[in-house]
Amino acid sequence: MSDRLYATTRTISTIFLLGCLFLFVLRTWHWPLMGDAALMHYIVFLMDHGMAPYRDIIDPNMPTTLLIEGAVMHFFGGNSLTWRLFDLFLLATAAVSMFVLCKPYSWFAGLFAASLFALIHGRDGLIDLGQRDLTMAVALLIAYAFLFTGLRVHQAEATKPWATTLFGFFCGVAVTVKPSILLLVPCVLCLEAVALRRRGRPFLAHTLGGLLGLLVPVVLTAAWLYHHHVLPDFLHTVFQLVPYLLRLGTRTSGHLLAHLLSSVMLPIVLLWLPIVLLKKDWLTWERAALVVAVLFGFMSFYVQKRGYPYHRYPSEAFLLLLIAIDFTTVLPPTPPASPLRFAVPDSLLPRLALLGIIVGVFVIGGGSTAHALWQDWRNQEFDTMLRADLTRLGGPALSGKVQCLDVSDGCPPALYNMRLVQSTGHLYDCYLFSLQPIAERDRVRQQFWQQITSNPPTVFVVSSNDCEAWPEHPGYKYQKMSRWPQFNDYLKTNYHLDVERIPPHMVNAGSSPSKPLGYRIYVRNTLN
Repeated sequence: MSDRLYATTRTISTIFLLGCLFLFVLRTWHWPLMGDAALMHYIVFLMDHGMAPYRDIIDPNMPTTLLIEGAVMHFFGGNSLTWRLFDLFLLATAAVSMFVLCKPYSWFAGLFAASLFALIHGRDGLIDLGQRDLTMAVALLIAYAFLFTGLRVHQAEATKPWATTLFGFFCGVAVTVKPSILLLVPCVLCLEAVALRRRGRPFLAHTLGGLLGLLVPVVLTAAWLYHHHVLPDFLHTVFQLVPYLLRLGTRTSGHLLAHLLSSVMLPIVLLWLPIVLLKKDWLTWERAALVVAVLFGFMSFYVQKRGYPYHRYPSEAFLLLLIAIDFTTVLPPTPPASPLRFAVPDSLLPRLALLGIIVGVFVIGGGSTAHALWQDWRNQEFDTMLRADLTRLGGPALSGKVQCLDVSDGCPPALYNMRLVQSTGHLYDCYLFSLQPIAERDRVRQQFWQQITSNPPTVFVVSSNDCEAWPEHPGYKYQKMSRWPQFNDYLKTNYHLDVERIPPHMVNAGSSPSKPLGYRIYVRNTLN
């Protein structure tokens, strides 16, 4: 395989990937705020209107998620364009970090990994903009960029313990977004200590600096919780509410294991595996650290139990780095004879790598771009219909007098768009209508019951979404209400059905089309 063939492929691939990225940014500029991002915006909105997180607002997300969301909203505004720019900023930061990580190998490796990561994220659709796992993945990429930079020194130069401290700090940021990767830091610090010891370099300062850096975001988060007098409520959320959540609407272990790897990435992974098996001295210290990140990414995907595409972002980011580095390092310029473990033709690995680049760029990159552009961002029928109904029933006068019974998909975002405060801080009806007979369900029900009976909402909005029927859509029968007979009887006695609506079109805002959610609105009898 000639150098010229690789150079030509690299040039064409670079132009194609940059064109895909340009189209992706240009054509998705007006993507609206929806999904989890809209819900997080609404939580910050409720906090700004006097509700305390974890005490008044029943939410399992970690504090750094709320702090980042609040910082973006308060400094730059809470509209959809601001969040779209934040999402692109995360992707740009990931790209810079990937280029730093790939610098000793190939600039094209950084472009390949960063472009595919961004385009696969775009493929996942509008509902995954600025997702928490994306923030966690970017924080880990920044951490690794500092870690590798601190150890990439000439023999006469001293290593940089401060870089390892920053590695620990950004890992701490990731941990306070989602704690599923907590043990990654000590594992990587052990690898770093072994690598430094083999070079005859001191490692204690690096290890202590990394652990200290990890503690800083944790301590700052705890201080924020203490300042707002919600530390006990947060601890209750972590040790009681989150375990309860992990029992609701989860996927089977078999399904999760089968979907650790996205089908989108499967072609290049299959082309990459022979390189892993046949390339001599493949597992350097840096590659070992990247493998650790991939494994912890897999673990994070598994322990969240739901198998959403964005749960794979940490593992996908680091797996793409490994693949990109290996694809480019087995291609020219290389020594004439490849030092392989087994007797295979010298041209096999370069051919696999070149084919992997072509498949990655044109099949995965091009296909993901087309899929992202295919998203129907104009379809906001649920939001439009619900806002029209709430406006008819009082509009701004409903603030503090309207309550959603939803899984956070459609009703809370509509209230955020109308700037209406809910009657309570209960944002997920999963906790209320679960079939799990455990104490935490009863505690949440009791809290909700006291709030709605002491200050009855004028309007209840009940969505057709149902955690117990997930992932199969339950239809529009609203069976979930019967799982809490006390509340169901209360609703029938004191409220009447005002309207039931079903948006007419399929929703194309994610990785695949989905049936639209419907909703019912119940209005209090005594106020009519």
